[in-house]
Amino acid sequence: MFTTPVDTATSLVLLSGLAADARIFTPQKIAFPQMHCPAWLEPERSETINDYARRLAETLDEGPCIIGGASFGGIVSLHLAEHTDARAVILIGSIKSPSQLPMYARCARPFRFLIPFIPIRLLQFLARPIATRVVKRHAPFAYGLACQFRDSNPAVFKWSLRRILDWSVAPTVSCPIFHLHGDRDWTLPLRYTDPDKIVKGGGHVISLTHPGEVNSYIKDVLRQESLE
Repeated sequence: MFTTPVDTATSLVLLSGLAADARIFTPQKIAFPQMHCPAWLEPERSETINDYARRLAETLDEGPCIIGGASFGGIVSLHLAEHTDARAVILIGSIKSPSQLPMYARCARPFRFLIPFIPIRLLQFLARPIATRVVKRHAPFAYGLACQFRDSNPAVFKWSLRRILDWSVAPTVSCPIFHLHGDRDWTLPLRYTDPDKIVKGGGHVISLTHPGEVNSYIKDVLRQESLE
């Protein structure tokens, strides 16, 4: 299921998505030992994505690198590329611009003032029954997502959700952007995007459900950039 580890010196930085962490890239970490998935910083009050990305870049000890991310992590990676020596950006089940946000996200924008009132702690408590050994045995994918949501930082979750809804300007990225997307992604539907490659049968978390295709795509990007 996983690809053979890739022998390359090119640094690879991938950002996890909303309510997710480095566990979402477990198959990629096996294939790319040089991969780094930085933890989400505690956001400052009313901090923009670009300001957040600038602050995140200051914590990275990276030279020339490939930046990327899944879902919301891909959006942040576009801004992070402006503040690092990024040679390419890889979007994994993500989008390139606000115009590619699905209709439900655009309709939710007027209600973003309600985000502070979302009972994240309660929802995390309600997710506990899914994060059990029984579920892990019979539905490991649901178990993994429940564990990540249970362990996520409520402040980061609410900040990320608000930044998605008020994202209005895509950054100007000077390096190439590579985009991989599942054709059954209902969170960020394919019809709103224009990916370079489509993963057949892939949902929103293709890094876990289709690691072979994702790892192969990343490997091709790394190889292409190393030849330039």
